[in-house]
This record gives sequence, structure tokens and C-alpha cells, in this order.
Amino acid sequence: MWMIGSKTPKRAPGPLDETQRALVKKKLEILRQASFGFTQDRLVHLQEEDLKSWTDECMGELRRKIALAAPSHIKIALIDFPELRCVSLQCLPL
Repeated sequence: MWMIGSKTPKRAPGPLDETQRALVKKKLEILRQASFGFTQDRLVHLQEEDLKSWTDECMGELRRKIALAAPSHIKIALIDFPELRCVSLQCLPL
């Protein structure tokens, strides 16, 4: 189950550009390592320069990649907090 809470800047939907793909890849790897394979709750911060490229499409792509990588016995909630400049990953056993 995914919890959705996003107020990131809206852009026309479309494929991610190279900068956005690299940003999603970087945040995915940070979350993977910090949460020990998507088993522990973590926050990942969005730096000022990251916010310029971070969109709802980036959040969607990050959710998709985490869903593919997370263990099947873990329920994942990924919540975007743009005002706080962070993304929260919550990992709950099923």
C-alpha cells in the first residue's frame, strides 16, 4: 500500500529528463542503504538544487522503483513533504 501526499511543483506530465532520472537514482540508493534494504523507516532530504528538478513524476518513479526492490513481506509508505524538503519512507511488516 502506498500513501500519497505530494505538493511538489506541477509540470506537464512526461518522461523524466536525465537530471531527474539521476536524482531519482541517487535518492533510491540513499534510501536503500539507509533503510537496510527497505526494512527500516528513513527520511531522505531534498537539497535546494534537487528541488528545482523534483516533480510528481520523480516521486512516482521513486515509488515504482522502491516497489520493485522492496521485500514482499514489507508494506511501504512513501510520503513527499515538499515544505520540509524531504521524502519519508515507512516500512511496516505485513
